[in-house]
Amino acid sequence: MDTIFGFVGADFALLGADRSTNFSIVRLTDTEDKIFSLDNNKLLATAGDPNLRSDFGSLMQKNVHLYHLRNGVKLSTHGTANFIRTTVAEGLRKSPSYTDMLLAGFDESGPSLYYLDYLGVVQKIRVGSHGHAGSFILGLLDNWWGPNITLDEAKEIAKKCVNEVKTRFLVAQPEFIIKVVDRNGITELDLSA
Repeated sequence: MDTIFGFVGADFALLGADRSTNFSIVRLTDTEDKIFSLDNNKLLATAGDPNLRSDFGSLMQKNVHLYHLRNGVKLSTHGTANFIRTTVAEGLRKSPSYTDMLLAGFDESGPSLYYLDYLGVVQKIRVGSHGHAGSFILGLLDNWWGPNITLDEAKEIAKKCVNEVKTRFLVAQPEFIIKVVDRNGITELDLSA
């Protein structure tokens, strides 16, 4: 029961994820980072079965790096989204990875966010979420998000999303991690400040 969300601002893309790992009715940890850094300007948030999610995120991290080493060029965010989609689609009949993802990146053309799911669907979006708590988050984003929001406004929106999940969602998700990618690279936001 993971919760991941993301949105694009004026000159950045933000991803958030809960830090809980559950097995059946038992919460195992509240310290897992479900947002993988694919390179210095791309983030991949993953949701799904803990083992598959972790393995698939790690696989994509290594394969994006391998692509760069083999070809001498980094994939764009759009190219990375399609690379991940192809990997999911090829593995769908052999060894499916039931992992839903949000890919955020910053290229020369600006920030972007992609919605990917376990069936190989890919779509460029401005706001999105995966998980059971996504209904609460999408409702908040409908009210508060705008295409030219600043980083300070984004931080406040992320706080509202996290607080809504903590208040309304039945499954306890006490810790969240928020990361931002912009022209300066990747940074982690502290929502407590």
